[in-house]
Amino acid sequence: MIPIIPETAIRAAVCAAARFGITSTDPAMLADGANIVVHLRPAPVVAKVAASTRAVRPNVQDWLQRELDISAFLAAEGVPAAPPSPELPATAQNEDGHVMSFWRYLPPADPARPLRPDEETIGSMLADLHAALRRYPLALPELAPLQDIPAFLGRPLTRISETGKAALAAAYQRLTAELDPDAPQQALHGDAGGGNLMATDRGWFWHDFEDTCSGPVAWDLAASTSSQYQDGPRILAAYREPVDPDQLAVCEQLRWLHLTVWYNLYAERLPELGPRAAELLASWPAG
Repeated sequence: MIPIIPETAIRAAVCAAARFGITSTDPAMLADGANIVVHLRPAPVVAKVAASTRAVRPNVQDWLQRELDISAFLAAEGVPAAPPSPELPATAQNEDGHVMSFWRYLPPADPARPLRPDEETIGSMLADLHAALRRYPLALPELAPLQDIPAFLGRPLTRISETGKAALAAAYQRLTAELDPDAPQQALHGDAGGGNLMATDRGWFWHDFEDTCSGPVAWDLAASTSSQYQDGPRILAAYREPVDPDQLAVCEQLRWLHLTVWYNLYAERLPELGPRAAELLASWPAG
């Protein structure tokens, strides 16, 4: 696997876009984490290049394609969701070993506006999103993001001790066994935290559907209700639909487990995240 370096990922995105007639003379990196996100200035196009995701998702192209497909559907339904770029094919691309997708650039909101949505916005917009997703016609894998946890634990690890690895594996087995197999399932965002509502000059837009999957609505809600920065009851009140409290509690714990895995994965590329990764790991004691 090619080591992901931001400069090489940006160069690959510029080259891939050029094959479709998009010229970028001043690319700007917007984010570096699970993916490297690049605004291909001056074009109104954003490239999303798989980075840390490749370590636990060998078929990462499939994940990016599901994201393109569901985002195109939602945009056509009039849902405020970031759409694929109309200037390139809505298919995942591979350029020199870098897997990527292309999106329409949405100008940011006025800096005077809040950068994070409040609980009422999250809850009500998630209810509307779920209503639209019930009409999505394509099959989706069940709770696909949970696959990241055993995939991470199955890698040769250098940062996590065998004790830490065993603690995460035990938590994964216990919590997934507590999921109700008979709970109603539907298409989900997959990672519907407030951080994936983007403040644009046209209002709040959902984005980052890479983790889209099928499952109980509690999985999407838990992305926000599990956050220490959000008031869970206010989100649930704004969501307006009943949610099984026991399944929500399980999903909240699985969210923290997923976050623990991802921070420890990020820290392999981004050492400055090491302290937070260690803190999260310590919250899962062995035995």
